[in-house]
Amino acid sequence: MRDTKLFETILRLEAPWHISRVELDTDGQCIELCVEHGADVRWPCPECAAELACRDHAEERIWRHLDTCQFQTLVRARVPRVKCPTHGVRQVRVPWAEVRSRFTLLMERLVIDLILQCSTVIGACRIARITWDEAWGVMARAVARGRARIVARPVPYVGVDEKAFRKGHRYHTIVCDLERSTVEFVAEDRRTESLAACYAQLTDDQRTALKAVALDMWEPYISATRGGPTRRRYQNRVRSFHIMREMTKAVDTVRNRNTERFPAPVTSLR
Repeated sequence: MRDTKLFETILRLEAPWHISRVELDTDGQCIELCVEHGADVRWPCPECAAELACRDHAEERIWRHLDTCQFQTLVRARVPRVKCPTHGVRQVRVPWAEVRSRFTLLMERLVIDLILQCSTVIGACRIARITWDEAWGVMARAVARGRARIVARPVPYVGVDEKAFRKGHRYHTIVCDLERSTVEFVAEDRRTESLAACYAQLTDDQRTALKAVALDMWEPYISATRGGPTRRRYQNRVRSFHIMREMTKAVDTVRNRNTERFPAPVTSLR
């Protein structure tokens, strides 16, 4: 098998894309894959999918791919641009990478797997030989892809809590599906608006299906749950509670009452 065909198979390239040449730099321990496309190709507009002729090409871009043995592998290509009557000049999408990413999709998948398995992000960065900012960019795109696949479904029992990140009391609001143990919503800070934004995005079916919200006694969360755009729909069906705090208070109350009513007997040491 020729080297170009080998890497086309690895990259899963299909017409009109093909690898024109493979360049090996043994001193720099790098392999470069030069990707080109056929002539007279009509490209879909990335906004409306209208098929258009190539207007020109953007400057050459480079994407980091999975390493080949110990060699770092790079993909080089000049991406076509089209002029859409509705959306103007747009750069077409390439099948091997996300928009504005400097990594191939397969490389991003490896980075996500490393982050999930390593105890720290920086540890995954060292293995993949990428920077901290690059790793966070990969994670942001992975989250965006996951959110794009989310289908609105009923969530009868919701859990709300805050999560502190780093130092300086920097909080995020986390909303979970208590039955499926999945994160449904994340917002910055822990204000009333943070949780209200979650309720505002619910569909009518989701609002009707909601039976209970479990949250702590943080007043902004209580205000968001009892008021806002969801107030009329299910205000009387939502209860806020912090189980451990209330149970502890109840136990202390009962113990204090019993101590007053039934004081411990005085025993003699004789």
